[in-house]
Amino acid sequence: MEFLSFGLVIAASVALAVYARVRRGSDNARDFFVASGQLGGVLVFFLTIGETYSIGSVLGFSTGVYLHGAAFAGWFMGYILLSYPVGFVLAPLLWQLGRRTGSMTLADIFRAHFGSRLLEIVVAANAVTFLLPLGQMQFTGLISVMRSLHWHVTPAVLAGAGAGMTFGWVALAGVRAPAYVSVLKDVLLVLAIVAGGSAALLATGLPVAYLPMPAAAVPVRQDMFVVSTILLQSLGLCITPQAVAFVFTARSARMVRRNQILMPLYMLMFPFLYMIAEFVRKRGLAVSSANDVFMLGVTTTLPPWMQGIVAGGCAVSALVILAGVCLAIGPLVSRNMLHGLSDRGQRVGAQVVIGVYLLVSAAGAAGLGSVMVTLNNLYYLGMIQIAPGLLAALCGWRIPPLGIAAGLVAGDGLAVGLYWAGLMPAGVNPGLIGLAANALIVAAACLQGRSCPR
Repeated sequence: MEFLSFGLVIAASVALAVYARVRRGSDNARDFFVASGQLGGVLVFFLTIGETYSIGSVLGFSTGVYLHGAAFAGWFMGYILLSYPVGFVLAPLLWQLGRRTGSMTLADIFRAHFGSRLLEIVVAANAVTFLLPLGQMQFTGLISVMRSLHWHVTPAVLAGAGAGMTFGWVALAGVRAPAYVSVLKDVLLVLAIVAGGSAALLATGLPVAYLPMPAAAVPVRQDMFVVSTILLQSLGLCITPQAVAFVFTARSARMVRRNQILMPLYMLMFPFLYMIAEFVRKRGLAVSSANDVFMLGVTTTLPPWMQGIVAGGCAVSALVILAGVCLAIGPLVSRNMLHGLSDRGQRVGAQVVIGVYLLVSAAGAAGLGSVMVTLNNLYYLGMIQIAPGLLAALCGWRIPPLGIAAGLVAGDGLAVGLYWAGLMPAGVNPGLIGLAANALIVAAACLQGRSCPR
């Protein structure tokens, strides 16, 4: 029964991708990458909220609560919740800057504002490098979900099928495909998480089982790490290449701002995910892998047909996020790193890059590589280093581009170096330390170039 309901979800996602192709505008690079900036408010809302309702959030939050308790929930919810007011300020400004400069990628902004080809390449290379592990993470989550249903399908076949479906979506309709499929994905996940959490609550014994217990004292160093990480990731979540590209799909800055007001509604899922994790922990259920906590709670409490819908929603979630990452990496290479390609060359080049990226990510998730898993820990450490230059562009400051590039490279090097060495001075997240060094270099370049605001 679960196979049938799962199949219906996948079929519905394919139908939506086909419909997205019918609804596409001009057959050019701008429509392929950012839907010609003509998506409506509902589609932009579901597309931009995707990072919150990713398979990583669903599986990761449940696992974190299962392993570390309520303290993990506070950190995880903290940075996502803080990202919404940050986005309320930044996202409309990004839309305005993107529309004014005709940008389709994050690197386009730097080229247009600072007039530097070198800076464009540095920003694009930085973004691509730190985006690389996200693909494997989505495939890993997909394999974990499918394993919980005990279907006799090898990880290689699952990863290959997921890669093929994602490439098909993107080739059909570009960014419009994940936008339309996101609506199905989010509706299914909301229903699945609420149903699973409610069933877990009833099975555990209603609210009495969730009364707060006295918390152990947390060391100051650990508190500092949590606070610095929340600050780092709340800003980083708003300036990732895929988040910026999604903002560019909207029709107006007002639409972008209005969506940011509604986004906190998505925090609804976390109490229900918490209930599922607590159910698994209190029942003492055997967990073969930490990533299995969510699906173990679902398969224990929900009927088979509902299990298939949950698995389908999780699978579609992984592939939607994967498609968004692909549509960020593709143009960063074909448009920004390989400068001068024709409009058609940019689209074809992006599809080639996407195909290679999907194959490498699928192979890594199927057990043919482990480098990506380590690189995933560096994602926000590198992405946040784009912030000083981007904020300078948003404010209209004409800082020497070499100073921006030097700050970004230095910030990357310091943050990654501290991480690899296992050093966290005073418990501060290495990414924030790298960001501070980055900002100082940019400020020095600003003063030297006599371009700082007075």
